[in-house]
Amino acid sequence: MKVLTLSGLSLAMLTASVTAAPWVDTSDLYLRTDIQTLADAGIITVPVNTYPLMWSGIGVDLGKAEPSLMTEAQAQAYARVNFYYQQAIANRGASRLRLSAADEAARFQHFGSDYREQGELGLSHEYLGSRFAFKLAATATLDPQDDETLRADGSYLAMIAGNWVLTAGALEQWWGPGFDTALHRSNNARPMPALTLSRNNAAAFETPWLSWIGPWTLTTGMAWMNDDRAVEDTLLWNFRGTFRPLRQLEMGLSWSTQFCGEGQECNSDSIVKTFTATRDCRNDTGQGCTRYGNHMVSLDARYSDTWFDIPIGLYMERSCEDSSGRAGPLTIADCAVRAGVDSHFALGRQSYTLFFEYSDTLVPCGKDETIFNCFYEHSTYLSGSRYQKRSLGSTYDSDAKVLVLGFIGQYGDSKGVNALLRYAKLNEDGSNRGGDWSPKPTKEDLLMLELSYRQPAFKGMLTLGGSAGRSEFVSDSETNAGVFGAYEYRF
Repeated sequence: MKVLTLSGLSLAMLTASVTAAPWVDTSDLYLRTDIQTLADAGIITVPVNTYPLMWSGIGVDLGKAEPSLMTEAQAQAYARVNFYYQQAIANRGASRLRLSAADEAARFQHFGSDYREQGELGLSHEYLGSRFAFKLAATATLDPQDDETLRADGSYLAMIAGNWVLTAGALEQWWGPGFDTALHRSNNARPMPALTLSRNNAAAFETPWLSWIGPWTLTTGMAWMNDDRAVEDTLLWNFRGTFRPLRQLEMGLSWSTQFCGEGQECNSDSIVKTFTATRDCRNDTGQGCTRYGNHMVSLDARYSDTWFDIPIGLYMERSCEDSSGRAGPLTIADCAVRAGVDSHFALGRQSYTLFFEYSDTLVPCGKDETIFNCFYEHSTYLSGSRYQKRSLGSTYDSDAKVLVLGFIGQYGDSKGVNALLRYAKLNEDGSNRGGDWSPKPTKEDLLMLELSYRQPAFKGMLTLGGSAGRSEFVSDSETNAGVFGAYEYRF
């Protein structure tokens, strides 16, 4: 029989993990891995592939769990997740100091990325009460890619009303089961100021008519795209719902649309037409009518099982943009895909996750299979589905085919290692959309290894890492390498 107690966790974790928030954010890859391990085993029954992920439903499941019936990997994951949950609800206030430095800004972002800019110094304080929660965060950056030297990313004010959480702030989101990237919404771009409504506890319906869908989540709201873009002050409406009809299966449906903005219609009639995906033939050039707004819809799913005593997770995401067809939003087109497989296992007190992901955003424009440069783009909203010139979804942007092999290891005393081996064919068609608002990458074949290692130090958490890559271009090639370090102290 396994006996799990708080004393089995290091004091170093205690000093480095103090938090006070009603949800799990996108900053901790190791915690996300543990939550997925428990969800695959059916120990956590609520959907877990929408971040921020509410603690409420997870806490109910943790309280019902019996560690003595778990495998070694599950028991270790349970101990860590339960520790973080207890910290989240017990600490009414928590502060955080974070410093990171690198020889250059990070090129790609993944779930739990350790840094974004060449240099960052952040200070924050958060509070969780019975009905209200807030976080005040300020970050100073060195040589930022978007020229925003001072940022309030991560700040929020949240109110819990019944089983709903209303949030105003700038929070990173991650939609879908992937670890390396996501097609519709990821942490690739900085978070936008937004007003969001989310279901707090994902408990299933009690009525027989709807109970079959199992536990479910819903989050919706509006973001303000306040960056320098083709259509200033564009608004972005988001919707995502997930459900678990079977213990092994989680499904998610996402939809977002850009509307209003400087120079665009923004009245009740145009907003209704946007939300109903009404055909817009005002600027028909013979290529077919478009839709009011800039729509994107995605379907993702994850299936988990045990084959030959090995836990296996299979997942996919299909993200599509609006089309000019006559059947309304049902005639979606320009679809990108992502698929992956992963497994979790333990060796003694060491826990490991392996994953393999493939993504393809090389999407033909409509019926012409030879014309690309259209995914994340739009004919009216020329900045496309991007914020601060980075896509809201894939960290590789459009016209990219990417294979990623990932390794996540967790050891005693909160030590951990993360490794990503990428092979990417970027801007595969070798052309660009043109204009002033779309990115203009060159055709590149990239092989890249990214490593990071963390361990408690100086009463906080220290992370060291680096990357090395080889790029092949049309006429030449180059090798790049870099290092970074990050330190976080929570008190």
